[in-house]
Amino acid sequence: MDVWLTYWPDLVVGFVFLAGLSMLVAEDWRWMLGYLAVVYAGAAALISLAWPWTLAATVLIGGWMAASVLGLSLQYASPEEARGRMSARVLRLLAGLLAALLALAVAPLMAPWLPKMGESYLWGSLVLMILGLWQVGLRSNHPLWVVAGLLTVLVGFNMLYAFLEQSLLLAGLMTLVVVALGLVGGYLLLQEAPEAEEEVLL
Repeated sequence: MDVWLTYWPDLVVGFVFLAGLSMLVAEDWRWMLGYLAVVYAGAAALISLAWPWTLAATVLIGGWMAASVLGLSLQYASPEEARGRMSARVLRLLAGLLAALLALAVAPLMAPWLPKMGESYLWGSLVLMILGLWQVGLRSNHPLWVVAGLLTVLVGFNMLYAFLEQSLLLAGLMTLVVVALGLVGGYLLLQEAPEAEEEVLL
């Protein structure tokens, strides 16, 4: 039992990384939103190391609300299932592995500045932010992927900032930003639906 309590944060960090990497590679939006929900669940579990569960739960609720809004908008918009080339998926996979190496190189340099934060926790925070930026840069042709990338960057930053500040106001503000970003993404997705219908008619 003591071994499990010692190593469970490392296991959760690895699980969160795999979910974030799967988001980057995924083609189906349903799977991608599912991976996003897993990322927020794991991040909330890790943030509970620094915050009480009541505050950490706001991260989980905000992320799941944003993912739900995006999913409902896509259900209404009925997007076409466009499959990308295998080479593009391989490129994103390699970019995700590069993100892991970059975070592995930077985490030891930042560890002395954040002595309360474990190195694996810091690595998980950094790798999520890098994966989110990769998502925004490599898949900027559709608002869904851009918003999902920004949500990933935000949860990575939230993990990093949780050890620096414990505030109910901050937790509420971050949750509000996440939900607002999900609403903006849902609005943009719905705006694309009429354009798609007009192209078919023409």
